[in-house]
Amino acid sequence: MGIRGLTDLIRESAPGGISSGPPSRYKGKVLAIDVSIFIHQLESAMPVLVNRRDENISVLKGLFNRTASMLKIGIKPLFVFDGKPPPMKHRKGEPRGRRTATVNAAAQNTWRDLQKMLTLLGVPFVQAPGEAEATCASLVAKGLAWGTVTEDLDALPFGSTRMIRHLKANQTEEVQEYDLPKILAELKMNRRQFVDLCILLGCDYCKTIAGIGRKKALTMIQKHGNIEGILRALPQERVPKDFPFQDARRLLLEPEVITVSAENLRWNPPDEEKLIQFLCKEKFLKESDIGNKLRKIRSESPPLAKKRKVSADSSSQTQIKDFFPVAKSRRTDKN
Repeated sequence: MGIRGLTDLIRESAPGGISSGPPSRYKGKVLAIDVSIFIHQLESAMPVLVNRRDENISVLKGLFNRTASMLKIGIKPLFVFDGKPPPMKHRKGEPRGRRTATVNAAAQNTWRDLQKMLTLLGVPFVQAPGEAEATCASLVAKGLAWGTVTEDLDALPFGSTRMIRHLKANQTEEVQEYDLPKILAELKMNRRQFVDLCILLGCDYCKTIAGIGRKKALTMIQKHGNIEGILRALPQERVPKDFPFQDARRLLLEPEVITVSAENLRWNPPDEEKLIQFLCKEKFLKESDIGNKLRKIRSESPPLAKKRKVSADSSSQTQIKDFFPVAKSRRTDKN
């Protein structure tokens, strides 16, 4: 869902925290990508493409095109797949049943195909234990990625110092970048207060207080400092009986994330022969299209360096071999 009204609030009260530019501005940078957002966009925008085995390969084709576009201009994508959402999130979700189970099974099949394709492209991916945006933010905080690519502004309260929106295969379209330190400075608050602001606006884990919109929420946090101070100033009948804001705050400040070591991150040149076999012979994508994009990656992207230390701005390319231990994020500083 994201944070309700946060985009408008930042535009109104912290416009200096938003910039725009071409995708090429991220050449040579590692970007942690929330895969679920790309999948949702592709499912919504692309016509259904069914191969001769009656498999829907729209998302597979779309993600290949986006990944190839990034590699071509020298972006180093690091894909993060969603894990199991926190139980608190289900309070606001749809009832689960047979249909949801079927959708999840179909999604798992798609994810397996996407992960195989990424492996053959030489592009790393990780499976988050929970929310993908939280693991993306952790990768940015540890210097393993330069920014988070997503459409949901949840990445900001999770602590991603940079968040990038509208990154697509079309390299002529400008992308938006949100700079969290600049946003906090213009809002005159620290990250913990910003998390409380996001809870008041409306997040995935907690109901909101009736009558508090984005402007009033900002004013009240700036005046009272936190939700506890606001609650002391409000009549109790205005506060929802089910208002677990402290649990929501904990989930945003200390989310469950995956621990990744820089030594495990490797990007490699695409295995073109196996990619053609998988995408064209097994999934029946058009071989000329796949071949053309692979040639562009080979001819126009920067050389792939090997055996170099990986950083968010390095130009070496490596591959993740497996998944990593799960840990609680402890990024609870007040700045």
